[in-house]
Amino acid sequence: MTDKVQAEMFALELFDEAVSPIISPNGTFPDTDESPHPKNKLNELPGGQWLYFTKTLLTTAYPAQYGHQLRKKHGANKPPQLMKTLIEYFTKGDELVLDPFAGVGGTLIGATIARPPRKAIGIEINRDWIDIYNQVVRQEKLAPQELILGDCMSVMQKMEDQTFDLIATDPPYNIHLEQTMSNDRYAQEFSNRRTDYNMRSEEEKDLANLNSYEEYLAAMTTVFAECFRLLKNDKYMVFIVRDAYQDGEYIMTHADLTNAARRCGFKNKGDIIWYQSGTRLRPYGYPYAFVPNIVHQHILILHKPKPKKS
Repeated sequence: MTDKVQAEMFALELFDEAVSPIISPNGTFPDTDESPHPKNKLNELPGGQWLYFTKTLLTTAYPAQYGHQLRKKHGANKPPQLMKTLIEYFTKGDELVLDPFAGVGGTLIGATIARPPRKAIGIEINRDWIDIYNQVVRQEKLAPQELILGDCMSVMQKMEDQTFDLIATDPPYNIHLEQTMSNDRYAQEFSNRRTDYNMRSEEEKDLANLNSYEEYLAAMTTVFAECFRLLKNDKYMVFIVRDAYQDGEYIMTHADLTNAARRCGFKNKGDIIWYQSGTRLRPYGYPYAFVPNIVHQHILILHKPKPKKS
């Protein structure tokens, strides 16, 4: 065994002894007296918190906070606590976050409650969701972030290159069929098959209203190309997405979107499976065929590499 290998093994042993994952039932970072590593350029977390978030499986059961009763009108709203964790991991306190599909503002609230708070800019095409975010901010007495009404492509095209330190978003999962979680016959027979969510809008440029999955992927590729331009070098884009089951086939939406981002220049750095405890099961195919209950979501981590030296 060479001296170099022995030194590396000894260093790993020291790390294991000094740094153990700081466990949190919801993936949030609890208070700690541990200091961050002096060479940590990514965030302000100590080693234990850094190590905890490298797990590829995350199970959460967040309490209903930060205006949840208002925000839940958006069927795909993301817990601010989860977005807080992502923001704390991928940024420092003085850095700027973008969410091009802001919805009811889960990312913006996450930036506000982060320690220390970050600045964030959101873009949302549906005024109803912006109104809910503003109502939550007033109700919860939160510091407001900038939330721009408009089509994300039109808004982003007016922004300067390399403006943001992190892009964290929850894009439309797929084209939204008029009924994706129920139909009349099953809704009458099984009460837990019903849903009040309506994610369709009247906006012409709403990606969820496109006519086909192929159009959706093409549109998302265009969005990712703009995200790549706006993100600083050596920084990250994180997006959350659920796979889909449509027309009798399981669709790997997370893989298709990751490949779309890679074609724009991003490097695929990881996939964290996220499960929200207590997700309801619905008898979609019962009693005739297997139809999966998709109870997990994917947190995809993409990196914008530094330009290669010529």
